[in-house]
Amino acid sequence: MKRITQYITLFILLFSVTSCNDWLDVTPASQVPEEDQFKDEPGFRQALIGCYIGLASETLYGKNLSWYVLDVQDGKYDLYPSAQVYPMAAYQYKHVRATPIIDAVWLNAYNIIANANNALKFIEKRSNVLDPISYKVIKGELLAIRAMLHFDLMRIYGYGNLASRTDKETKLTIPYVKEYKKETTEQLSYKKTIDLIVADLKEALDLLKEEDPVTKKHTDDYYDNLNDDGFYSDRTYRLNYFAVKALLARVYMWEGSDASLLLARQEALDVIEDGEKVDLYTWVTNDGISTDLILSTEHIASLNVLTLSDKISGYFKLNFTDTDYEQIKLSEEGVQNIFDESGTGSNADFRGSSKMLFPTSNGYYVPLKLAQDRAISGTNCLNRIPLVRISEMYLIVAETYLKGTDVNTTEAAKYLTTLRENRSNFIDISGYTRDQLLTCLTNEYRREFLCEGVTFLYFKRIGEINIPNLSTPMSDETYVWPYPETEAAMGLVQ
Repeated sequence: MKRITQYITLFILLFSVTSCNDWLDVTPASQVPEEDQFKDEPGFRQALIGCYIGLASETLYGKNLSWYVLDVQDGKYDLYPSAQVYPMAAYQYKHVRATPIIDAVWLNAYNIIANANNALKFIEKRSNVLDPISYKVIKGELLAIRAMLHFDLMRIYGYGNLASRTDKETKLTIPYVKEYKKETTEQLSYKKTIDLIVADLKEALDLLKEEDPVTKKHTDDYYDNLNDDGFYSDRTYRLNYFAVKALLARVYMWEGSDASLLLARQEALDVIEDGEKVDLYTWVTNDGISTDLILSTEHIASLNVLTLSDKISGYFKLNFTDTDYEQIKLSEEGVQNIFDESGTGSNADFRGSSKMLFPTSNGYYVPLKLAQDRAISGTNCLNRIPLVRISEMYLIVAETYLKGTDVNTTEAAKYLTTLRENRSNFIDISGYTRDQLLTCLTNEYRREFLCEGVTFLYFKRIGEINIPNLSTPMSDETYVWPYPETEAAMGLVQ
C-alpha cells in the first residue's frame, strides 16, 4: 500500500442549517498535525466531513464510480472511440487512458480509508472530548465509510459471481486496512474480507441505532445543543442508520449464498418498512420527475457534489456534434432495447420518456438525470449524487424471492410491481414465470440506474456473460479491474 504521512488532510466545514446544498461549502484544504486536530469535537467532525468530501471527488463517487466510468462499462452508451473513457468501456485496462483512472480510484479510496482509520484511532484515545451522542454517530459513520470503500474496492478490483465460486475461502482479494500504520496490510480471502466488512457495518449499526436522528427515536430538541451548525441535519447526506442497513443488504447479495440472500432480504425490508415509518423516503411521481430528475426524495444516502453542473457540462450536451468526443449518449436502438416491455400510452414508463431522455436532432438520446438546469433552484436535488436509493432495496427483495431455496414468484412480482408502478409502468406481471421475472429484474436495473454506475456491478455480481448491447462475452478478464502496477510490484496478487 502507498505510504501515508503523519499528517491528514483537514477540511474546514461551513455548515448551513437552511440549505442542505451548502453543507459542503469548504475553504481550501490545509495540513494540520493530527495531535492538534483531534483535541476537541470539532476536529473529529471535520475529519469525518473530510472523508465525505473525498467520497464526492471526481475520482470516486462524484464521477468515476457513479455516472462516468462504471456507468459506461455496461455497454448501453454509444461512445466515440476518442473519448477519454472509451478504453475503460472497452475493457482495455492497460491502455494509456485507462491506467490513470484505475490507479487514482485505488489510491484515493485507500487515502480516505487511512483518514478514517486515523480518526477511529483517536476517537478511542480522546472519547472524553466528545459528547456521548457525537461519539456514537461519528464513530458509526467512520466505520461505515471504511466498510463501504473496502466493499466497493473488492467489487471493482475483485471477482464477481461469488455464489458460484468454490474458492471464496482461499482466493485472496484486496487488503482490508483497519489500522493507520506504515506497514503493508496482508491480503485475506474473500470470505474473511466479507466478514470484516460485515463486522464494521454491524458495529456501525449498533452505534447508530439509538442516536442517529434519522431513526426518530428522539425528538429534534434532543440534538439542540449539538446542532447549532447543522451537523445533525438532513441525514440522507450521510451514511445514516438505514444507509448502513442498505449497504449490508448489498454485501450479503454479493456473497450470494442461500443464507446471505435471506439476510439481504431482511436488511432491505428493514429499510423499506422502517424507513417508511419515519418518512425516510418518498417516491417521485410522474408529475414530480420533471423537477427532481435525480429522484432525491428516494435517496437513502447521497453526496453533495459541488458545482456538479460544471463537472457534467462536457458530457451531457443537448446539442453536440461529431467532434464532441466526450459526449455520453444513447442510440435509438439502445433506448428501445432498455425500455422494451415498459409500456405505451397510459402504461408508458416515464424513465424512457422525454422527461428523462432528451431526443437530439442527430438521432441520439441524452440522459437528463443529472441535468441541473431542470431542477428548481434552491431545492435539495441540485449537486446531488445518490449512493443508494430505495428502489434498489425493492429489487434486492424481489431477487431474493427468485433465487436460493425460498423462491416465491408472487412476492417477487409484488416488489417489482411496486417499483414499476411508481415509474408509471402498469403492465401486469403477476402471472410471470420465475425466468420471466428474472429478466424483468435485470431490465429494471438497466432502466432505473442510468447515470449511477450500479448496473455494471449488478451484471458482475450475477456473472452475466451476455450483457445486452455488448457483442463481446463478459468474463473475469473484462469484469475485474487490475491492481495498479505499483501495488502488484509490492506483492499484491489478484
